[in-house]
Amino acid sequence: PSVIAGHNKPSTADWLGLARTRTEVLTAMRPIACLPPCILLVASTAIAAAYALSPPVSLVGGRVVTPPISLLMYDGPGRTLGQVAFPAVSLLFGCVAPAFFRDLRRVTGAAHPGLVATSAAAFAGLAVVGAVPLQRDVPAVMRGEARLGADSVLHQSAAAVFFAAAIAHMALWMRLCVTAPPASPLSYRVGWRSALFKGACAVTSVFPLPAAFLLHPASPARRVLSLSEADAGGLQQYCLVLCVASFFASYSVELAGALDPAGEQRESKRD
Repeated sequence: PSVIAGHNKPSTADWLGLARTRTEVLTAMRPIACLPPCILLVASTAIAAAYALSPPVSLVGGRVVTPPISLLMYDGPGRTLGQVAFPAVSLLFGCVAPAFFRDLRRVTGAAHPGLVATSAAAFAGLAVVGAVPLQRDVPAVMRGEARLGADSVLHQSAAAVFFAAAIAHMALWMRLCVTAPPASPLSYRVGWRSALFKGACAVTSVFPLPAAFLLHPASPARRVLSLSEADAGGLQQYCLVLCVASFFASYSVELAGALDPAGEQRESKRD
């Protein structure tokens, strides 16, 4: 065999063997492990589509470049998008949750009611957020020309439940990763890549610096994008939703690995 820089050059058979191994891994993956990424896909697609299709949002201080998600989905095409997409995301997690928490209990020997309760509260809140948008005359409410309706109060309350429960869930999962026995497949020492990603999502979800840097008076991005203080809530909300959706989407890693009942059998066969 030819030698390049002191190493054997991979042959065609080597590449074919690698491709076959990767294909076997993908085909052996539990079908349910493919669902969590759909949470991120559906949520991000709906928000991006609502942003593109919704008319510009204007407040007293002028146009808002990055309005909160609720203002993208209170009327027009965005309203329908939210009413379909967010309950669909909750339904996706509802399909994943029974297998996920059953396998989590099998692996850890504990029920983890905190994780179950916070995830259930978060996605129940999200379903209500989508199903009950802000009232159609919410711009008039913001101008002081109309009163806040019961639907808007319910929407905002459900959003608060979603964000609070999701953040609590992420914190509980990170505590599990840190306190798990060193040999546990859920320990950050073993599944460090997943733990690192989830930790970044959890920290960034409550870390306001990205929006703070963009909105700082000395920031060139603020001048280029014509951003104002009114955009802060929207930017931080986008960041939070992206982090939460990415966190739950990454449960695909556990479903395909640490929590997969057939995982050990496949590893034994490969060995």
